[in-house]
Amino acid sequence: MTTASKRLQTTAIGSLPHPNIDSALGFAFRCDVPFLPQIPRRNPWEYMIAQACEGLPGLEARADGAVLLDLAVWSGRMRALNQRLDEAFARTDEPQAFEGFEPSNATSSSWQPFLFELEERQSRLAKIQIAGPLTSQWSIVTREGKQATEDPELSAQIFRLVLARAIAMVRRLKSIEVQPLIFLDEPGLYAARTLGHRQKVAFRELGIFSQTLQREGALVGVHCCSNTAWDELLALGLDVVSLDAGLSLDSLLAHRQQLDPFLASGGRLALGIVPTAHRELASGQPPDAESLCESLRVRLEQAFSGDPSWVKRTLSGALLTPACGLGLHTVPEAEEALSLLQAVQERLSHSG
Repeated sequence: MTTASKRLQTTAIGSLPHPNIDSALGFAFRCDVPFLPQIPRRNPWEYMIAQACEGLPGLEARADGAVLLDLAVWSGRMRALNQRLDEAFARTDEPQAFEGFEPSNATSSSWQPFLFELEERQSRLAKIQIAGPLTSQWSIVTREGKQATEDPELSAQIFRLVLARAIAMVRRLKSIEVQPLIFLDEPGLYAARTLGHRQKVAFRELGIFSQTLQREGALVGVHCCSNTAWDELLALGLDVVSLDAGLSLDSLLAHRQQLDPFLASGGRLALGIVPTAHRELASGQPPDAESLCESLRVRLEQAFSGDPSWVKRTLSGALLTPACGLGLHTVPEAEEALSLLQAVQERLSHSG
């Protein structure tokens, strides 16, 4: 895919189970749209929240991916981080304003090698991902058991820190003439499936975040592996909406009033068509490509019965992915998922 291409292509969500950088990169570049690997089994700081919020004073990464915040440490050092953020956002017109917020080797061991490979292979499009601002705020808990969102100053700092890191990553890709496709990983949007005032505010914040990255020249997607208020998400002006097709496609398709204009304006779906639930990949009998393709077609045809051309248009513009990250699986299971993804792509591409 290029910025103008609508060919059916493959990519993945991000996390991988591989033991080293070279093998993870080798896997990532076998997709049509290469993606930045996260390999958290090597280092818990490569789990999504810890990686996105690197530099937040007092943050601790646990082996299971959970994060805790030492509030006393944060209180003592937060002003220094605010000063760095203030300076970066005040200089936003300068190309190097955010470079100090790029992921470090301590939290993203693949970042620099990924950039090198993109240049060597002369890639023109790459997918990167970062924990979204909402999930980042909702996931950080203090040692006292309080959520970060209970402290407005802490919550605002997390939002700005994640945005600064996302801008830094986007700008770095653009500096090597690679079109960034950035996915904001927002599993926490499951909590916003029933809208109240707080949830509406959260979606507005997500819209501001994504529009800022679009102004930077990025294509922006949101990945949610559970059901959410799809109508609100579709209305944000995103370039891509990424979902677990088995779990959430029917729920998404029910919002035709918002889905039709999203697709008509060039929006794309990233269909997580290969199941990644551990019981399915580890069963020894994963679903076959034919059954996955047939299930997808039947569901799309039922949803778009009034205009069959929408089925073809939706598929021709879609990305195909595993349903979620593969970091908690084994390497053979990840290989099985990729093989299945490529088989699905071949079937859908040749079936018109």
